Amino acid sequence: MTRTLADIQRDAEAVSRLYARNCQIDRNDDWYILKLQEEAGELTSAYLRLTARGRDKGETQDAIRRQFEDELADCMAQILLIAEKNGVDLEAAMERKWFAYLDTSPA
Repeated sequence: MTRTLADIQRDAEAVSRLYARNCQIDRNDDWYILKLQEEAGELTSAYLRLTARGRDKGETQDAIRRQFEDELADCMAQILLIAEKNGVDLEAAMERKWFAYLDTSPA
């Protein structure tokens, strides 16, 4: 099944609503950005472990790699949630901010 970025954003919001309800979390305006900061810290820790600059805690390299990938997913989901909360069309923003360079750069 292929999902668009808008599909992923919508589904991330649905999962986040379940998480908030189950954990009794108030997802106020500050929560979205503070949670991104928390997830970025976890990604940094996973990256340090992946690159042998943090303790492996007795885990295999495959397990450490999976944790790194999972933390990337958490960061992406949180960015999608911030976009959803603020009515941002990320596809349009990426086209405008990033992909416009593809039309002007030499081949």
